[in-house]
Amino acid sequence: MSLDALARCCPTWAEFRSIHVREAEIDAVAVRSSKAFTRVFQLRAVSFGDEIRVSERSIGSSLPACCPERHINPDGSFCIGLRAGEGITDETAPAWWKKLHAFALWQETAAETGFWPSEAQLSHGEAGEIELAAERAADHLGLQSAYREAVAFGTGPIASSLAKINDKSRLLRNGRSACICGRTDRHGRSLLRRECHRTGRGCPVVLEHWRRIKVNEYWRGLRGQACCGTMRECPLKAGG
Repeated sequence: MSLDALARCCPTWAEFRSIHVREAEIDAVAVRSSKAFTRVFQLRAVSFGDEIRVSERSIGSSLPACCPERHINPDGSFCIGLRAGEGITDETAPAWWKKLHAFALWQETAAETGFWPSEAQLSHGEAGEIELAAERAADHLGLQSAYREAVAFGTGPIASSLAKINDKSRLLRNGRSACICGRTDRHGRSLLRRECHRTGRGCPVVLEHWRRIKVNEYWRGLRGQACCGTMRECPLKAGG
């Protein structure tokens, strides 16, 4: 069982108590870089099939009941990392604990500053998978900094290239032209725009376009969800 794997490598900063085969209580106190301690997080870990979901034992008691910008889902469960709770084994359990520790630290930062740490940002929902794929594609092309600029600020060469996407096909216009991202084939020849996104690595421009579509879909799916008011910038606040 995944919970058993977590219990076997519980770190010193947490206390793990099994309630029954599919549920456990966790008391966690993360340690800041200054060696100061965070608050005590009283958590509940539940096994759903092959996935572990973690939340506050009393949802909304010390953290918002829901805050996408703080990676707390509408059901109160935490998003501590993309697919972090899936298929936990003795080999992957230590990584889960590290992610939970980082999540606790980031919650303190968010509470104190109203911002989620930029180095811990990843798009919500399906957009997160696309963002990681785009990062890999951009890194292969030496465009990682340009891609991060497009995501974080909406500026730079990748962001400006989004204007060349066809709204109907959702691919770059002028498919017989060399791709904007500069990808070449194994002979060093420039790939055409209509070919680049089919390489298996993906075109970072096209992927960024899809990421933005999925981000918008995610927030539309939360329409009507109240903003918790703890973050300085939040689409739920803007829509309220």
